[in-house]
Amino acid sequence: MNIESFPLIVGWELTLKCNLRCRHCGSAAGVPRPDELTLEESLSLCDQFPDLLVQEVDFTGGEPLLSPNWYQLAKRLEANNITVKILTNGLTLDFETVLRIRDAGITGIGFSLDGLEATHDTMRERDGLYEQVRKSLDIVSKAGIPVTVITTVCDQNVDELSDLHLILHQARVTNWQLQPLFKGGRASENTNLTLSELTLKRMGEFLKTSVLNSEKMGIKIEPADSFGYFMDDETGGAPWRGCPAGIVSCGITSDGKIKGCLSLPDNLVEGDLRVRDLWDIWFDPNSFSYSRNDITGDLGPNCRECVHAVQCRGGCTAMSYAYTGQFHNDCYCIWGFEHRPLKEL
Repeated sequence: MNIESFPLIVGWELTLKCNLRCRHCGSAAGVPRPDELTLEESLSLCDQFPDLLVQEVDFTGGEPLLSPNWYQLAKRLEANNITVKILTNGLTLDFETVLRIRDAGITGIGFSLDGLEATHDTMRERDGLYEQVRKSLDIVSKAGIPVTVITTVCDQNVDELSDLHLILHQARVTNWQLQPLFKGGRASENTNLTLSELTLKRMGEFLKTSVLNSEKMGIKIEPADSFGYFMDDETGGAPWRGCPAGIVSCGITSDGKIKGCLSLPDNLVEGDLRVRDLWDIWFDPNSFSYSRNDITGDLGPNCRECVHAVQCRGGCTAMSYAYTGQFHNDCYCIWGFEHRPLKEL
């Protein structure tokens, strides 16, 4: 099909190198990919973004601060009038690094915080990490950089959301993203981490009862990936219009491959930036077929009979593929839970 939209938001995995081995890491990050993009290749890519109307680039990893190129790439993107944000585990984030982040023009920092101290340190497999993140949050707040905290919610930490909410308020966090456990990478191997329908329902109850009060506290709660579709207006947020992967967003791996979303497996790539420019890959009529083509006949059993199927297009592409092995078949959907019998997934 012809596509007339542009990749307004780009997720850029600067490196797969990481100083943690988190049990639920969807990327199974740790060591760098072979032959990651050089600084020169990466700067050239930054200069392709303006013609594609890219508005925001989010640095991810691995741990993006372990890439030697993050500062220079942020400065080039700033020069191109593109918003840059960064997601970090906070392990090496000291005051000097925060000042460099601010100097680079990065306008937002995302931290992962997956529960209270024992839970977070267990999921991240690093004793003392919770306290390190708390200190990093304080440093970033004092530097005046907006903070988003991302919490991967699972059966093991859903009971801690209320306490965590208060802690984030005290830490002056402005945005809190609730991310259901993604069954990819190491999360698929750690069977002690689970996500039940009951937990998703409890997430929904927490959101409905907390979102209005949270805004008064100065924290915006944002549901992510599979969560919040077609819930009532109490949850806030824009109406769900289907997965944006390959429609208004895409992901770039550290070795220059293009995906609709970085959470998709590495075999689902649309092209190689060392072979073709991003423009050619984005506007190739064969790219991102799972998002751009008519999916009416491809809806899976979880979505086929849903009254919202046309608008929703089967929910989150990455969650659907990870949990069911097919597109347009998202099994973690609050609306679906409320309209079909409870079952084990």
